[in-house]
Amino acid sequence: MKVTHLFVLTLLLISTSVAGWAQQQPELSGFLDDYPPLTLAEDGSGVLIWKAPNIEAKYVAVLVDQPEIFIHPDSPYKGIEPDELKVLADAYREIVATKLATVHPVVEEPQPNIIRLRLALTNVYVRREGGSSSGASNEHTLKRDLGRKYSLVEATVEAEGIDNETGQRLAVAVRKKVRRAGEDVNDAATSWDDLRAALDELTIMGIDEFASFWVDSGITRRANPTVSAEQSQLNLRAVIRQLNMVGYITAFDYLTASVQGNKVTLGGFTIGLGVIREAEGRVRTLEWVEEVVNDIEQLPLSGGDRNIRAGVYSRLAQYVPRTFSGNRALIRIGVKRGEVTLVGLVESELMKGVAEVQAQTVPLVRSVDNQLVVREKSS
Repeated sequence: MKVTHLFVLTLLLISTSVAGWAQQQPELSGFLDDYPPLTLAEDGSGVLIWKAPNIEAKYVAVLVDQPEIFIHPDSPYKGIEPDELKVLADAYREIVATKLATVHPVVEEPQPNIIRLRLALTNVYVRREGGSSSGASNEHTLKRDLGRKYSLVEATVEAEGIDNETGQRLAVAVRKKVRRAGEDVNDAATSWDDLRAALDELTIMGIDEFASFWVDSGITRRANPTVSAEQSQLNLRAVIRQLNMVGYITAFDYLTASVQGNKVTLGGFTIGLGVIREAEGRVRTLEWVEEVVNDIEQLPLSGGDRNIRAGVYSRLAQYVPRTFSGNRALIRIGVKRGEVTLVGLVESELMKGVAEVQAQTVPLVRSVDNQLVVREKSS
């Protein structure tokens, strides 16, 4: 008799994030009437799992239930309005279903031989009482208020896979997110995009890392998993967050990224000897990433180029307002054997021209490639 491991993959997929998950047994919410003995998965993912023995490989698809939301016992405010609850649950279900659909069939209606996936998102913090969304004029306003109000810094995912016809429990998985250094439920308000990205982070798991679970599965695995346009945007934002954490980035370093499916291509330039390796290493920590093409250019550190960099920096700081503010550099400067590249943002076409002229006045500059973009003014 074959044993299906699809449900294990499914539960791992929805209960694993890229980083910061607890290895210890988390407190359980009561989402399930009873919890079987949970053990740490052998794959090193940190998920706590239980699976029933000797399950027939008869399943053809998965049906994802509407998730249940549980407020953290220590949340400073525990009220949650029906409209908010529905938007939050709908968003999480959509993300889970979309992610699962890249590898195997997901159905919207009950049918024979399917796994019903029950989900709970627990330990959700409600950051503040104000800003009620009740009767919000439109979905945009409601989502904006949700982004300001809810925090997932200690969220826990609990999941149960059951036979939709018999109700037999097939597997249970639990994973608790550990609050990262510097994370606080009382931090300044975030956006809906930030909240949705956090929900997406709760579902990310590299598909091929768990290919072994498909060997005896009753469900046909899709040969060429696809990534939706929306998921690609979420993945790109995850890559950018990793690049923003690279250390020792200066006005002379410029990192870019593009995402195609599970492939990430890095570009730009740097003078830092360790930036190229660190950037690639951080991106590879994202568990959906299967391939990284590292095209970041290491610029030469010759004395002549060093003097040109310093000269261009000084000129721009003097003649282009707010170019270098605090630790932020709106303009990045690349120099390679006397050839200067300017990338970044300026306030106007006039300032774009001024930046180019000032760079050309620096001794030993051979040419200036002006790739500056005029920043759009908010209406």
